[in-house]
This record gives sequence, structure tokens and C-alpha cells, in this order.
Amino acid sequence: MIERHQFRVLLAYPNLSMMLTPSYAVGLFTAILKEQGYEVELFDCTPYLASYEFMGEPLPVTRANKLLNSRKFDALALWGEPKKHLLDDFTNMLDAFKPHAVIFSTLVEDTWPQAKDMLKVLAEYPHIKSLIGGVFTTMAPEMVMADPDVQCLGLGEGEEVLVEFCERVRHGAAPTDIAGTWAKDEEGRTIHNPPRPLVDINQAIPDFSVFDERRFLRPLGARIWKAIPLETYRGCPYTCTFCNSPRQVTLAKERRQGLFLRRKSMATLRREIDVMIERYRPEFFYINDDAFLARPKAEAAEFVAMYKDINIPFWFQTRFEDIDAEKLDWLSSVGCYRISFGLEHGNEQYRQEKLRRKMTNEFILQQAKVVAASGIPFTLNVLVGMPYETRELLFDSVRLIREIHSFDSLSVNVFVPYHGTPLREMALQEGWLDPNAQTTSVIAKSLLRMPKPYLQPDEILSLQRVFPLYVRLPESRYSEVRAAEQFDEEGNAVFEALSKEFFQLVYGKDEADRMLTYAG
Repeated sequence: MIERHQFRVLLAYPNLSMMLTPSYAVGLFTAILKEQGYEVELFDCTPYLASYEFMGEPLPVTRANKLLNSRKFDALALWGEPKKHLLDDFTNMLDAFKPHAVIFSTLVEDTWPQAKDMLKVLAEYPHIKSLIGGVFTTMAPEMVMADPDVQCLGLGEGEEVLVEFCERVRHGAAPTDIAGTWAKDEEGRTIHNPPRPLVDINQAIPDFSVFDERRFLRPLGARIWKAIPLETYRGCPYTCTFCNSPRQVTLAKERRQGLFLRRKSMATLRREIDVMIERYRPEFFYINDDAFLARPKAEAAEFVAMYKDINIPFWFQTRFEDIDAEKLDWLSSVGCYRISFGLEHGNEQYRQEKLRRKMTNEFILQQAKVVAASGIPFTLNVLVGMPYETRELLFDSVRLIREIHSFDSLSVNVFVPYHGTPLREMALQEGWLDPNAQTTSVIAKSLLRMPKPYLQPDEILSLQRVFPLYVRLPESRYSEVRAAEQFDEEGNAVFEALSKEFFQLVYGKDEADRMLTYAG
């Protein structure tokens, strides 16, 4: 048996290149493992160059600039040149740290190819035991387990699983019968272990000390902030068909684990915030919740009362159903700096029938006025290239957003048919998706192969890049915008010229001096 203080655990974090704020889950796992007395190190894939390009740009973090979704900033000035030799550096880390266990954390579908490459490297070290977990292992365990280099995977939450796994390894026992996991026996057969109860999210406070300090830097508005993530609840009460969060809820019910949606007590949240301030001196809090205001109004008031003397601005995302003037006034008074709203699509019928989003356009317009009156800048999130979408349907989104005059910025992403989502199943049933196709990210070409008149993959990318131009420029300029849809020399030149005009029109007034309204 290895002594606790001598037991070494390497957290491997597959992540898209330069995707900013540190992983909350990695912070939780670091804290839990250190509490056990283990020696913990992190191999973070974030600083490494992506293996693909978008519009000539290999850094996904700067895509918002390329797509006119944000103010300009110099990513290289913030984080330096990206690293290039991920697998070599991973090998060097294994040789230098000599871990007894490697835990691949926060795996999502986009980073599965990266994780597979790292697992191949790890296979050269047969004495090291490995566990892999995240949303993707929960949504597609059969696909992950089929990889010959996967030893053990976690289904669902990992806070308790990783401790039991490490303890088995530390004692020299085979980690093959741990509740909440699937594992391979010595013959390579898969052992399906039973689920385990959901965790108490009030127990652990994350530890981000394993991350490079530069990972806390986040551009938001016209400023660069030292930002720390917060989780105030886990799960989502909504059932959007493009998202796999609802599947977490149904899986918990099917496994008789209880209600997946859990909110932290305000006492717990205040304790966590105080610890984050003491340790990291943040300038900004980045709330990770799927829909922060999807909670009783009394609880929103409780949050405001708890937060009133913090004096640190914060961001969150939510839905238009969750807001009213009073709540926004409360939040503005304690430092709400910006809000992101999920709009997704502007066609009311499509939104209701295909996305399970029951809001009417009239309601959206009314709520947007409420946000505008609050004075809090807000972003609208839009998806393009969803199943059954035509060019005309997409322009319903353009037309609705043009009526929302008060929004500050747009986030326009390509629909990705993630495992665990009803829209993926819809696309498979139509024969529009290869079930073995590998997603890469919301900035890559669509995987859907829909017949015309539905949108085609190249057309989706073209419309993604010019979408803000159609929204912001007068209709008399649409012929120019249409020319900018083409990814050729002429189209790129037109897009470049319109982009310069766009940035001056939309972001010409710097937000950096905007007076914040938080107390203090």
C-alpha cells in the first residue's frame, strides 16, 4: 500500500485551445484530492494550439472577434503564443511526475479526439491506472468504452467516484467494482457497475491553485478581468432539445438517484465566495449556471442580500422567462455587469415545436425592453444550422433580433448534434447525420447533411459569419452582406471592409469607463 502523502494523482484536462476560465470541476476535484492528502498536479490542454482552423484562425478563443460577436482584444498579449507539442509535453509530465493514477476530467464531446490521443500515450505506461469522466462519458458510455485504451469511466458526478478509485489504486486493488463507473476486467470485458447517489454540492469548495495564473484572465465587455467561476446550482429545469442538460435530469430519475437539479444554500455560496476572494483576489465572478435566475424569486432576493457587500461585478446566463424589473433592479444594485440570454431562434413556431421553447416573440420583445430599462448590457445567444432550418427560417431570427434594439452583442454558434440531445436523435432519424461522425466544436463545419432547401454545411458557416451584419446594417446594404457570405477572395475582401465599419458602428464607444452600479 502506498502512503497517502506519497500517492500522486495527475488531473488531465482535455480542453479546446485557449478556452479561458478554469474548469470548475477540475477545481472541485483538486480540492477533494488534496483533502485526502494526495499529491496533485494538472496537465491542462488549454494553452495548446488547436488541430484545426476557423477562418484562418487556429485559436477558438478569438473566434468571437472574427465573427463580430465581441470587441477586439489581443489574445497573444494576454496568454502568449500557444504551445504546439501537447503529446510530447504530456509524456514529459508522466515521466517527471510519475503519477499512480491519471484522471481525465470534464471530458466533452468536442475534446474526445484529444483525450483519445492522450490515452494512447498513457497506454505506454501500463502500471498507471486511469479514470475518465465528464458529460461525454455520461451521454455516450458505449462509445467511450469501445476505445481500447479506456480502463474505467465515470457515469455522472465524479466527486465521490474519484476518491474511491484512487483509494483502490493506493491499496493495490483492482478499481473495477466502483458504483457509478464502468470498467474493464483483465480480459477486456466491460463491467457495468450500479449508479451511486447524487452528491451534496454544498460540501466542497474548489481549489484553482493548479492552474496557470493567466487562465483567470477573461475578456468581457471592453475590459480584461481576473475572473473566477462560481456554481450556484447544478442542473437545469428546462428541456431544450439542443442541450444535453435535460438528459442529466432524466438519467437521475431513471437511476432513482433523485432530483438532479440542486441549488446551493446561500451560506455555502457566501463561504465559497469569501474563500475565492481570500485566495485569488478576483475582479469578476463568472457564474456557470445553465440559467441562474431559474429559481424562486425569494431565493433571488436572498442572493442579493448575501452579495450586497461583496463589491465584485458578475456575469450570468439565464432565460427571458426568468426575469422581471424588480429582480433586475436588485441584481444591478449589487454588481450585475452583464447577462447572456438564450434566444436560439427567431421563428416562434420552430422554436416551440422543435426546441421546446414556449416563449412567443411578443413576450421576448417585451422582456428585452425590461432588460434595457434596467441598464444592464446583455448578449443574445443564437444557433444556426439546426435540423429543418432553411435560409428563410434563419432570417426570421435576423428579423426578430433587429427588433431588439437594446442588446449589446450577439453570440452566433453553429448547431452541434451532441449525444444526449433530442435534436441529435431527430437528425439521425432523418438520415442527416452519420452516427459515427465526430463533433469538434461550435466553430467548426456542421455535421448535418440535410437535403435542399435546408441549409448546407458551407452555407451555415457563411451565414454564421455575416449574421451580425444582417442584424446591424440597414436592409439597403444586404446585397453587400450577401457578397460577404462567399469564402473567396472577393467575398473575404467585402467581409473585411464591412467588419471595419461594423466595429466602429457597434463597438466604437468604449465600455471600459461605464460606471458600475454595484454597492460600495
